[in-house]
Amino acid sequence: MCGRELDDNAGDEIVAPPTISMDPDTYGCRGGIMFWKRLIAWLPAIVALLLPAVINSPPAAAATVVTDLQGREVAVQVPAKSVVALRAALGLVCYLDLADRVVGVEELENRETEWVGSVGRSYRMANPRLGGLPVIGSRNRPDVERLMAAAPDVIFTAAGDPRFADNLQRKTGIPVLFVDNGDLAGRRAAFEKSLRLIGTICGAEARAAAVIDRVEAAVADLRRRTADIPAGKRPSTYIGGMNFRVAHGLLGTSRCYPPFVLLGADNVADRLTVDRGAVKGRFSLDLETLLAVDPEIIFVCESGLELVRRDLHRPALRELRAVRAGNLYGVLPHYYAASPDTVLAETYFMGKILYPERFADLDIAAVADDFYRFFVGRPLYAEMTKIFGGFTRLETGP
Repeated sequence: MCGRELDDNAGDEIVAPPTISMDPDTYGCRGGIMFWKRLIAWLPAIVALLLPAVINSPPAAAATVVTDLQGREVAVQVPAKSVVALRAALGLVCYLDLADRVVGVEELENRETEWVGSVGRSYRMANPRLGGLPVIGSRNRPDVERLMAAAPDVIFTAAGDPRFADNLQRKTGIPVLFVDNGDLAGRRAAFEKSLRLIGTICGAEARAAAVIDRVEAAVADLRRRTADIPAGKRPSTYIGGMNFRVAHGLLGTSRCYPPFVLLGADNVADRLTVDRGAVKGRFSLDLETLLAVDPEIIFVCESGLELVRRDLHRPALRELRAVRAGNLYGVLPHYYAASPDTVLAETYFMGKILYPERFADLDIAAVADDFYRFFVGRPLYAEMTKIFGGFTRLETGP
């Protein structure tokens, strides 16, 4: 996807609490006997004090066995009133209006920096409270002791393998469930299934259904606007400036790019055979290949805009017809694969550029804020534009 996405295949490491010795010699035999005698003597009084509280306490949440996105069956107390979301799962939780149930965050959520930090991701910008929560470790090294101190009812994670989840669950005693951000095109089912799972666990089924309905309605509207456009009327296009593992300039691109898929766009990268080096569809092509496919319209992910501007000083790239015609456009980055607010806003913007007569009725700033308001509760387009540049034509001059 447009923007930076951390490597889901990075090594899994769980920070375990220190081991405490229970050697009897450490405490002394006589002291232990006295302790137990006193405890037994006080036991009737302790029972008398605690029994009314036990009798009058509200019933515990019911245990439900659910199947997560990696097929693991896990028993969870529902509804969960407190959660921790690891490895890109936090956005999913926030789209369901559950940010107030989060009791701990990864270290990156506390950084006041772009991308790996609090700036530029809609769910984080709309929920500044998250930055003040206890840190429960890093993305690749969740801290067992800190997780246990935060004491969530459930932990969601959007990356890792079953062994990682099983180990974390065993060490913390807290249910760990896999979810999946998917995307809004070929992997939309995973995104929607994850929303339903979180909704079921947290008692937010209605909100999950509303989010899914909103996405499906937008997809249907995009299809209605573009489905009957003949192939000869679809200009060739391309997305550059993609970030994956390391920063890339104009040559960093993507196959099966969800906004292009939703618009039925002629993405020149889809014509290419990629034998190796692709990261979730993203890859870097060579200069000669880009010059050969020579797209009519180029979009640039603004997280890589500075590198793209540097690339455009190369005489060969300045000969691309999109550059010569001024058909170069910036789009907002989106951090995780689905990011429905920014992705849908981007898709409508691309539609307005590729098929202007089909999207002439729309004001993109209003469309973007409508999506931000629905998904995260705040109109953020002006802030996003200030950070990255917004949906706009880019200058191609020297």
